[in-house]
Amino acid sequence: MKRRRQRGFTLIEVLAGITLFAIVAAGTGLLATQSMLRTSENRHSTAAVLLAQQEVERLRSLDYPTLVSGTYGSSMGGQNFTVTTAITPNNPDPNMSLVVVTVSWVGPEGSKSYGIRTIFTDVTAS
Repeated sequence: MKRRRQRGFTLIEVLAGITLFAIVAAGTGLLATQSMLRTSENRHSTAAVLLAQQEVERLRSLDYPTLVSGTYGSSMGGQNFTVTTAITPNNPDPNMSLVVVTVSWVGPEGSKSYGIRTIFTDVTAS
């Protein structure tokens, strides 16, 4: 009796293919998840930089004697931020103020903050 050649896949071949597909799919899913998390983190960091720079520019528009520390909330792109301004007068020298602006937020990436340090000078002082 002659044996006919069988067509199709064996159970082992099917299981090997499914396993390979599962490994590739899991890696692709992890890559997509990490990509979305990093995109969100970068978007929030960029917004924090913009808010900090806006606060420094707002302070620059004020008269030197009216500079005061403070904290306020702001929202950008659906994310809430806290903007904190710390003014240290006569630091590092008289008629100079150390200005530290810190923007903090809590997002999917956890608690983060961004800060700017600069020095303002009273040019009207004699």
